[in-house]
Amino acid sequence: MKKFFAAASLLLLTGNAAAQEISPEVDRGIESIKQTKFDFSAEARTFDSSPEFILKYKNFSLDYIRSRNDFNFLKLKADREIFSLMGTGLEWSVALNSIDARNNFYLSPSIGINFYMRIRPRLDIYAQISGLPLGGHGHFEDYEYGIKYFPQKNFSISAGWRRTDFKVRHGSFISSGLFAGVRYDF
Repeated sequence: MKKFFAAASLLLLTGNAAAQEISPEVDRGIESIKQTKFDFSAEARTFDSSPEFILKYKNFSLDYIRSRNDFNFLKLKADREIFSLMGTGLEWSVALNSIDARNNFYLSPSIGINFYMRIRPRLDIYAQISGLPLGGHGHFEDYEYGIKYFPQKNFSISAGWRRTDFKVRHGSFISSGLFAGVRYDF
């Protein structure tokens, strides 16, 4: 009856009206579409006085650093959960790391492990280690540990320390220091 009066009011005010009955199944389907969450996040940090951007979709992430020492670092990483229990967990990862410096391009694979632990309802600590020796060609090492605070469900603030060491025959590229950043999960 309410729909009839709404349609009649629209007809009197505008000169045209339309009404359509929506079944409860369709209405529940529309609600589920509204609640769909994309598993994508973006993070911006300042690391070793250089900007760092991290984009993550599901288990894949892309990490980019434009160093103040005139080199670009790019890391494409895939991670997989080993276990997770009440905010504490362990993941392993594989990555492809690259450095673009002084008109030279260097590429190195790596493997790693990530540990995280919930210490308070909105506070996590974490540590990540990855790397791979390249024999006589050098090595790649990446260490990071820090703390994350979640003031809201989809937003976090992080701070910590990171060291990235990429050594090749023609030189060494090292960044190390404190970082601070923000992250938003879509």
